[in-house]
Amino acid sequence: GDCSYKYGSLQFRSNVFIENEGLAAAVRALGTDIPTPEKIGFPNDAWQDIVRRKHGLVLFTGITGAGKSTTIASMIDRINQNRACRIITLEDPVEYIFTQKNSMISQREIGRDVDTFSHGLRSMMREDPDIIFVGEMRDAETVALTLTAAETGHLVFSTLHTRDVVGSITRILDFFPHQKQDEVRNQLSLGLRYIICQKLIPRKDGNGRVVAMEILNSNYALANLIRKGKIEQMYSQMQVKTKDQPDERMITMERHLATLVEEDVIDMPEAQKWANDLKSFEDAMKNN
Repeated sequence: GDCSYKYGSLQFRSNVFIENEGLAAAVRALGTDIPTPEKIGFPNDAWQDIVRRKHGLVLFTGITGAGKSTTIASMIDRINQNRACRIITLEDPVEYIFTQKNSMISQREIGRDVDTFSHGLRSMMREDPDIIFVGEMRDAETVALTLTAAETGHLVFSTLHTRDVVGSITRILDFFPHQKQDEVRNQLSLGLRYIICQKLIPRKDGNGRVVAMEILNSNYALANLIRKGKIEQMYSQMQVKTKDQPDERMITMERHLATLVEEDVIDMPEAQKWANDLKSFEDAMKNN
């Protein structure tokens, strides 16, 4: 199972598992300093809008190790600095320890403080939190409770292991039986504020990795597509917004990758490797 632990000033996350020759572990070092949102590398000012919001669902998606927890920690810590809120996190395991500043923060670990994400969510709602972080949406009950929390006046952060924003909507719907999906689509159309899919791309200069993001900022048109189940049309809607109205805080992965190539931060083969859609990436490069 997953666990996190400290050694001196260092913090580690480990996953212990059984293989042919017995117990084994994969260990990742975690930074104890939470980076600022400015340092994360957002392609636009979406984060400034997020940290001011009072309610709605903000989803961060991407593969394991894409930096989702770090980005969310930077958002929560900025809120902690600037707003007087009641913040409750449910994590498996706790990755960053927050120091209370302007906000009251309670961090709970699955298996230690609460049994499951859904149990933790049910009990925390009685405590009237302003901001909630649900470490991962793993089952239908957790997703349903998370969506309800986002609809009823809470700002909710959560994560999914999906590689693009459109796939994230499909993944959420897939948790539920067909006869319930209309209701879930309606909830999503009302409660969803942002989906941010991120990837960590090796820098051209060999000096670490840089974040590439795809950002969906839910507007009336996108909410309508979700409600009507026209999920496959969302990407083209995002492309239009990325190209014509950059102030909408919306960007496709391909557009951000093209910008990083143009700025000489990553090289072309690396960008092509990480693009969700090669044709869209080539179009984005031509339109630079």
